[in-house]
Amino acid sequence: MALSFPFIATPILSTTGAFAAVQNTTVPNLSQSNRFARTIVSDDVRSPATDQISFELQRELTQNIVIKLGYIRTRGTGLLQTVDGNPCRPGLSCLGPNFGNRVNPARESVTLTTNSGSSTYDALQLSLTKRLGNNFSAGIHYTWSTLIDDATDVFAASSSENARAQDSFDRRSDRARSGYDRPHRFTGNFVYELPFFRQQAGFAGKLLGGWQVNSFFTFQSGAPFTVFLGQEAFGTGNPIRPNLNTSLNLSNMTISEIRSAGGAGLFRPLSAGQRVGNAGRNILRADGIRLVDVGIIKNTRVTETVRLQFRADMFNSLNSRNFGIPNGAINSGGNFLNQWNTSGGNRRVVLGARLAF
Repeated sequence: MALSFPFIATPILSTTGAFAAVQNTTVPNLSQSNRFARTIVSDDVRSPATDQISFELQRELTQNIVIKLGYIRTRGTGLLQTVDGNPCRPGLSCLGPNFGNRVNPARESVTLTTNSGSSTYDALQLSLTKRLGNNFSAGIHYTWSTLIDDATDVFAASSSENARAQDSFDRRSDRARSGYDRPHRFTGNFVYELPFFRQQAGFAGKLLGGWQVNSFFTFQSGAPFTVFLGQEAFGTGNPIRPNLNTSLNLSNMTISEIRSAGGAGLFRPLSAGQRVGNAGRNILRADGIRLVDVGIIKNTRVTETVRLQFRADMFNSLNSRNFGIPNGAINSGGNFLNQWNTSGGNRRVVLGARLAF
């Protein structure tokens, strides 16, 4: 709240001679405070609320193996969301001198943080766990879920998402898959100590005994993201979603498939007088994550109280390219949906040694 109006005011300067205007600006003219674009917090803002229902079945298959099947539903209400507190009236432009076309013509744009958001999360969870026995322990876990909300967060959760509602007169059109939605997540781990020469007697025992192998792996759906025109329209202050220019189901296609099918040509600009395109929020999804980490450890007992450990840890051992969210602006040319511009990660090998005494 301390960063919001009236503690902080943002005057709007003319784009003509803006550099000189900035140099000559000292104290904002408070008599023109209605022309300040303002960010405010709702007077009745409160803490969001969540309600959760969970149900789980557990079954011991053997002495050391347990299977679990569970269902979780979480409902979030009164979530903080950023909306346009003084939107431009439908069919009109509020750019430049047309600021008077807003709902309150005496004021400029108002960025309002309020409790207008909600979310629904449903998840089916399955896990199989083997407790330590015979030098081996392991666990695998799978989650199949859906997360629907009005806004991923009060601030933009990624470079290809906008925190503000696209149309203040139709905020339900923003309800879609959350930016945090990951329908499928499969993870697992295991630790296995080789049973050879456990007493490490003699030279052969110290050389061949004390070996341990472990692994952690994660396979997960990619992050949803939104396609934008790459420019705001009608003075909304938002990058606006375009219209679809295809009958393809883009939500079921990979980034490579979308680029091959036409890329930016699958979308078109707004029609005359149109406020927001018919391309929905978060209809595209980045590629998923495939991570397999492997560790190899060698423990050697030098004496009864001294132990020497060598280890090699391979992170992303398969050297998978786990790309980030690509550029979603259709006016970005060849950079549109170019996921190869994101890092993607690489294999890392860390070697270490430790003396314990």
